[in-house]
Amino acid sequence: MYRPQIFPPRIILLFCVVFTAFVQPPESQAAADNIHLISTGVAGGRIEQKDDEIVGAFATFFKEASARSGVAVDYRLVPWARAVKETEYSDHLLLFPFTRTAEREHRFTWLTPLQEDAMCFVSVAHKIKSLEQARKLKRVIVWQGTSHKKFLTGEGFENLISVRTEKKVIEVLKGSSDAAFYWMCDQAQDFVDPTRSELVVKLGATIAHEAIWLVGGKGLKRTTKIDKFVQAVQALKDEHALK
Repeated sequence: MYRPQIFPPRIILLFCVVFTAFVQPPESQAAADNIHLISTGVAGGRIEQKDDEIVGAFATFFKEASARSGVAVDYRLVPWARAVKETEYSDHLLLFPFTRTAEREHRFTWLTPLQEDAMCFVSVAHKIKSLEQARKLKRVIVWQGTSHKKFLTGEGFENLISVRTEKKVIEVLKGSSDAAFYWMCDQAQDFVDPTRSELVVKLGATIAHEAIWLVGGKGLKRTTKIDKFVQAVQALKDEHALK
């Protein structure tokens, strides 16, 4: 009488793993080979999700880097604090746009600068020309989890309000003529209210410059594809392609 052969559980598990590898859809295999970029939605034409598409200046820039390097990319847009934390403890995620500071230096792998931003205070009532003038304001708005707050705190500011939505920025600026928002000079209006339907901001003098970077976590596994992609990003940066 025929008796069916019974395999040990660990052999069955091995069969399942091998079978799954062979039947994995081609698109899943391709996705595993992508460069995985992570950031947060940045309004004003920088990067955001519209329907099922990631659009904006950063998306266009990295699309060209992908084409030049022959390396596919994908994106995840999540809240900023989460993006930073995930990248720090990841061996494969690439985060942007990230400012280099002494406190962050040892926690990340610094791949390449993307551009340098001029920083200003913007207000609905005044052109803020100096740090001293800004210190005297009732409120100075900074984006939560950014190097901007660390910089101003280090400069002795005690009037800071951390926010995480454009709506809150508008609310504070509209509610007080004695308030300002610390942000990139050339992006402030588009970031706060691109249609100018609720407010028009006045740009102050350039207070500082911040270089923003593409980074990975401290334990990033450098691969040939990552290196090719970074080289393409560096070439594009030298051509001032990120606008």
